[in-house]
Amino acid sequence: MRLSFKHEFNLPLAELYSYARTPADWTRIFGFPGDPIDLGDGWFSLPLKNFPFPLVAKNVEQEELKFAKWVFKGFWRGHGEMCFTETDQGVLVEGYEEVSVRWLFFLSPIIEKLFLEKGFEKIWNIGWRKLRKRQQEQGQTTKSELAGP
Repeated sequence: MRLSFKHEFNLPLAELYSYARTPADWTRIFGFPGDPIDLGDGWFSLPLKNFPFPLVAKNVEQEELKFAKWVFKGFWRGHGEMCFTETDQGVLVEGYEEVSVRWLFFLSPIIEKLFLEKGFEKIWNIGWRKLRKRQQEQGQTTKSELAGP
């Protein structure tokens, strides 16, 4: 499954980027149900609510305050990217995540659509809502949209 996103926030670039610095930082904004486990060499195990297997992820490329790219291993396979662009209204955060179940091959898209996609969208939406709330608390405005496929 591919989840694309495009959101604009009137929050400091450094704050927004701080959530993408490592997969362990994702837990501060996206509401994972437990603490990340450092597996070494940049790999982190992140527990997932309502999923039996953790998300094991590693950032493989990044440029401070510009972008972060990551990959998955273990039960999950895939990759993603989050880019940060300063605009007149704040910071545009856009990117995607492609994730599938490693051992299901041609069945994976069916299982993803029926059982997994809504759960992964929910994880991302927790983060976007938290950022919008922080922005509202600071008296700022927001512009967000889910990007198309």
